[in-house]
Amino acid sequence: NKMAKFNVDLSNCANEPIHIPGAIQSWGFLVVINASTNVINYVSANIVQYLNVTGGTILGQKLSFLENYITSESEPNPLTAYVETAKRKDNAEQEAYPVSVSGKHYELLIHRNGNLMILEFESKSKDSVTDIHTQIGRSVSMVLSATELPEILEQAACVVKDLIRYDRVMIYKFMEDAHGKVVAECKEDDLEPFFDLHYPASDIPAQARELYKINRSRIIADAYAETSSILALKDTPLDLTHSILRSVSPIHIQYLKNMGVASSFSISMVCKGQLWGLIACHNYTPKFINHRVREGARLLGQIISSTVEFKEEELLTKNRKKHEAVLDTIISQLRTDREIKDVVLSSQSSFRNVVKASGAALVFEGAIIKDGQT
Repeated sequence: NKMAKFNVDLSNCANEPIHIPGAIQSWGFLVVINASTNVINYVSANIVQYLNVTGGTILGQKLSFLENYITSESEPNPLTAYVETAKRKDNAEQEAYPVSVSGKHYELLIHRNGNLMILEFESKSKDSVTDIHTQIGRSVSMVLSATELPEILEQAACVVKDLIRYDRVMIYKFMEDAHGKVVAECKEDDLEPFFDLHYPASDIPAQARELYKINRSRIIADAYAETSSILALKDTPLDLTHSILRSVSPIHIQYLKNMGVASSFSISMVCKGQLWGLIACHNYTPKFINHRVREGARLLGQIISSTVEFKEEELLTKNRKKHEAVLDTIISQLRTDREIKDVVLSSQSSFRNVVKASGAALVFEGAIIKDGQT
């Protein structure tokens, strides 16, 4: 059976079940087995392009059947061995295992979802970064050397761009009403700036924001590539919440195309358990990032998020102390013989400084007295 797809348009995209799209991006292939029996329950239709055997032939077979096509220099039965190792790990933890198909090198990523083991295969591309550990260490030092939040965010955008080498990297912050604002940017010189632009909350619906909290990095290697359908033994939707190959909403693909973006990569910024924002990366030609660099970028995202969380808490504490000092001044002066209007609206201790307002007005003895912008 081919997995059913949700017919999405602008009227229902907020309800689109993006975790069960019924398809994957075609830069890799997917095999899903029952964790108890090792029987193949799902397979991506494009597997025929990689193994020269159809998905229909593979479905219902034991995982060991694929070891006729997929080999490893270090393991005689690599898929069985790697899956057994993955079963003993955290449910969504992913590690890259080396395998080969007809002499070509691939990386196998495995994670568990309920009673299913999800195997994702991607080509092992050459690293664009020769010494990723040194580069990440240097990047962290640059971010931590910044003292003010805007400078921290700007440095963050630049170090991520230097790592993944995309055309544009933005720090996209979710505001209180869930709309987004570009608060920092690092880009190629010939691109128009997006810094300080605001985007409506509907651009990233609630269910997408929830997935960003769970799956901290997301790559769309080629917005113009065809997706590959998922074939299944039974007509039960396959949850791809933790999948790196999970296909993309057609609404989002069109959104990227409208901006001329061919490839995108995002890293979630989570502060105090909430989705603070995204490190949103755009490239104007298709661009793949391998697992090693993606994991490096995800680690950078975690460090950047912790730095932002600490700095915002520091600013909150500083502002709270400043407001408390103004309030203490007002209270002490009210205990003297000074008139209330001269105390609560004075330039030194205006009440508007307690609540961080741009203006305040006092109705006192029939008169309206204003301070600041009102």
